[in-house]
Amino acid sequence: MKRFAHKLTPARLAKLTLLALAAWPSAGGTEPPSGAGGADLARRAMHLLRDHCIRCHNAKKNKGDLNLTTRALALKGGGEGLALLPGQAAESRMIRYIQPGSDPHMPPKKQLGDEQIATLGQWIDAGAKWLPAELVIKAKLLDPTALGQLPGGYQPVFALALSPDDKQLAAGHGNLVTVHNLAEKNKPPLARLTGHRDVVQSIAWNADGKRLATGGFRKVLLWNTADWSLADKITDLPGRVSAMTFTADNTTLITASNAPGQAGEITLWNTGDLAKRLAWQAHGGTIFDLAIAPDGETLASAGADKLVRFWSLAKGEQTMQIEAHTSPVLSLAYKPDGALIASGGADKELKIWDTKTREQKNLVTGHPGNVAAIAWPEKKAELITASDDGALRLCNETSKSPGKTWSKAGDLLHCLAATTDGKLLYGGADNGRVYAWDRTGKITRTLEPPKP
Repeated sequence: MKRFAHKLTPARLAKLTLLALAAWPSAGGTEPPSGAGGADLARRAMHLLRDHCIRCHNAKKNKGDLNLTTRALALKGGGEGLALLPGQAAESRMIRYIQPGSDPHMPPKKQLGDEQIATLGQWIDAGAKWLPAELVIKAKLLDPTALGQLPGGYQPVFALALSPDDKQLAAGHGNLVTVHNLAEKNKPPLARLTGHRDVVQSIAWNADGKRLATGGFRKVLLWNTADWSLADKITDLPGRVSAMTFTADNTTLITASNAPGQAGEITLWNTGDLAKRLAWQAHGGTIFDLAIAPDGETLASAGADKLVRFWSLAKGEQTMQIEAHTSPVLSLAYKPDGALIASGGADKELKIWDTKTREQKNLVTGHPGNVAAIAWPEKKAELITASDDGALRLCNETSKSPGKTWSKAGDLLHCLAATTDGKLLYGGADNGRVYAWDRTGKITRTLEPPKP
């Protein structure tokens, strides 16, 4: 039987009601609105549910089988019965569980104050008026035109993308995208693309090489690679575009974006007219990487919420989830046959998963820092990781530690790109340089950042 250290007696309820009435804003003696729970009372109650309850009681994380995202579900209650009884605050489990010292106690990590408890009690007694729009956390959107200039010389490389023929490399050096000529050494860059005010965090080349997409703060720019003219742009995005990829058939551009502190959103755009085809909230925070399965039917996403999730590209529906790491998941790479997927985390671990059963096939330890990027260019058991110490590491899908550590770059690495045959790898560093390694582990070339 559940125990409640503080019983909700009529005297205590009266005290809490007085506290709630005292909390009403006054202006010239104005009384609080009456009726079936005035709009202001309902609004404050919704904000308390939003800020203290919804994170654990929603469609995806419904602790105690309780979902508080709609009135109907809240009235239905959870595994222990009804959560609230309109007009009967003292008998409602919601009010009982938020009392000081109750067992169990909600929220589990923070006690609500007497005034907050009183507000919820009065709201229930007044009929529990529901205002769905007030449950939504509204992000404070910034005007991209109001962004200031980046500090001079700040040119970290957070994103790289190789052209389909492996002859050109697009790299985001700060907010400037440079297209490097890989076919000929000691040649000037093929293009310098401007238009982003914030650091470029994602770059994607489409399958036929005719379009390059660059993602920054609430904006994706699409470029004609024939003459490097701006072809189009997308601005309907909630925040920084942290990951991006094209489907192999060139019909869809996929973006991952989120406003600070908000859920990560995945959006599918038709490449013909840039119409939004599908969009959904995918992770509880930033999405750090996206990977399309070799069969083209499934999208994998890596999130700050420590999860790897799998989605149907046709419907945008989740098909599978892996509780992958103890820290944010930063990187993903499918084995080219699609049977396995590798995930790298801020917990310094590389993990290999079976894509059908979700079974963890291997754990690779020994990285000194974040596993920031992964490349799995061939159908062999070997894959390559990039880490905080600036080194690439050759790993095996069955070994418990990296087999070989390659030459170190001059700074920590953020991203990695591999040629189609896997013989050359390019890593983007915090110092603005791009380093090239051959398969012996030697650095064969360094691409300098553009001069400010």
